[in-house]
Amino acid sequence: MGRLARIAFHAGRSSANSTPFLLGKPYPRGGAWRCFSSTPPEHCEIVQGPSLLRTSTTRPSPSLLHIPGLRSLPFWTQYDKDQDFNRVAYQDPTVSEAVQYLEQHWETIRREYAEKAPKLASDYQTDTEHTLHKGTWDWHSYMLKGKVQPNFEKHFPRTATILQVFRDEGLLFEGTPFGYAFFSTLHAQSKIAAHSAPMNFRVRIHLPLIVPANMPSAAPVSEQDGRPSVGIRVGPVVRQWHPGKALVLDDAYNHEVWNHTHESRVLLLIDLWHPDITTQEKQDIIGLFKHAEEQGWLSGE
Repeated sequence: MGRLARIAFHAGRSSANSTPFLLGKPYPRGGAWRCFSSTPPEHCEIVQGPSLLRTSTTRPSPSLLHIPGLRSLPFWTQYDKDQDFNRVAYQDPTVSEAVQYLEQHWETIRREYAEKAPKLASDYQTDTEHTLHKGTWDWHSYMLKGKVQPNFEKHFPRTATILQVFRDEGLLFEGTPFGYAFFSTLHAQSKIAAHSAPMNFRVRIHLPLIVPANMPSAAPVSEQDGRPSVGIRVGPVVRQWHPGKALVLDDAYNHEVWNHTHESRVLLLIDLWHPDITTQEKQDIIGLFKHAEEQGWLSGE
């Protein structure tokens, strides 16, 4: 399997009457194991347990699964406003091409959103990792829980065609219950509470379509902390969005989003596989999630 021979789910996700097994052995409740392909099964290491699940703003802290050794930064992009250029961490070709591709098509996507989305009901789901703290958050989903939604193409055909390229190239974080791609409309006076992604093997792209100006914040003074009136914090880093300039982040870090203005902020959110994950590893991870769903371990997600 390359880096990993097996990944096991957090035991707390299993049903009350089942005992998770790895390589034929039960593993302790509250933990997950890592086995490198070169390591004998009896020497597997616990890589997730209560002592490793303390939230931190300085390191990734996924709530369910962690694959060690993947490159990691709060943000993979840095927009240079003076040069109108988006720098990509590690000069990674996969992320760079995704950023350039989306930025080339952002106006087409924005126009289609403006034409169609206001007439459609939101499909935001509250039973997922995405918890709204206050306000209103609307979704129009291309992919929900790893499954592409056929109705999206009916309403947003041009955007669906653009996103299909990521599917064709095997980049879309498809086939897991934690894969999402949707128009994200965070309305005025709304906030998404600080949280961490369930795992660290996806990267999340924000393509900003409509961004309110950074006006004086309408939030209570206790919530401002000198931050912009609309923005995102990932780990210790705070950023603002710029229309048409993709923002790539690792949401395994503790992160939060806010819009303390009187206008809506709109972006296209897309989950891609972490570029360090190989094709074989993708297949193994998808198979792992499929098995977990069949066992009922993910019923609460």
